[in-house]
Amino acid sequence: MASFYIVTPAWNALHWLQGCVRSVADQVGEGIEVHHHVQDGGSTDGSQAWLTAWQQEHADMPGYKLTFESARDNGLYDAINRAWEKLPEQADVTAHINADEQYLPGVFSAVAAALQQQPEVDMLLTAHIVLDKDMRYICHRRPSFPNRHVSRAFIQCITNTCFYKAASFRAWGISFDTSYKSMGDLVFFRDIMARRPRLLRMPDLFGSVFVVTGSNVSWSEVTVAERQRIRGELPYVVRKMVPAMIKFYAALGIILDRFHKAPQNYSLYLADAAERSEYAIEKPTARWGMRSQA
Repeated sequence: MASFYIVTPAWNALHWLQGCVRSVADQVGEGIEVHHHVQDGGSTDGSQAWLTAWQQEHADMPGYKLTFESARDNGLYDAINRAWEKLPEQADVTAHINADEQYLPGVFSAVAAALQQQPEVDMLLTAHIVLDKDMRYICHRRPSFPNRHVSRAFIQCITNTCFYKAASFRAWGISFDTSYKSMGDLVFFRDIMARRPRLLRMPDLFGSVFVVTGSNVSWSEVTVAERQRIRGELPYVVRKMVPAMIKFYAALGIILDRFHKAPQNYSLYLADAAERSEYAIEKPTARWGMRSQA
């Protein structure tokens, strides 16, 4: 039996949160237990009432547990830290997924099987699908090849694609730096990579969807300032090489994608729908085309 502890920060995101919660709950199955904790920042959009009702309705669901706390926090990263402070001792795997993201069917079972075969692994990296705010396909991305030196300069991992062995995560003692409001992911993964974790890339496992809502904090003006702050701490030579490194890894991802089978479909929950909706992918691509921003 593999026990998963999943963390979701949320604030006035009920429209997205319902699908996220459902996508975690339906991972429960043979050999898979799930504890999902939602750290709500004091939402006023009905999230607390919905979470309470969901918790009560699923209180007797075998292998599943939803907990949540609604309290003012100091932003996204503070909420995630608070949730991870509650990491249960019995958890085998932990992960973080935002309210506007969803897991795809069967990813927990695949991760558990991979860890059973390779118990020395500390961190697993899966592929993901990028969607626009209307849940239309934009592109797909395979996991990168994180490097502890390169990770100091730009983000090489997307949070919803990562799974951590809980024992390793506890040993690292890493949390998000709450002095950042947007680029905390970079600092977080930089600190993880400095621990030299044993990684397992799973480029053929599409485990989640990332939705470009148009209000993603990582694309705000705050990002620009924080990116400058982080790069300003780098050696001058490395700072000058960052644009070239970004282009290199982007090109590498597109080239390597050709050696893997392209995704043909995806399924997810729409708002308060009780069942997943199926979508076909007509033109799979690893190139990011920002159709949703037009």
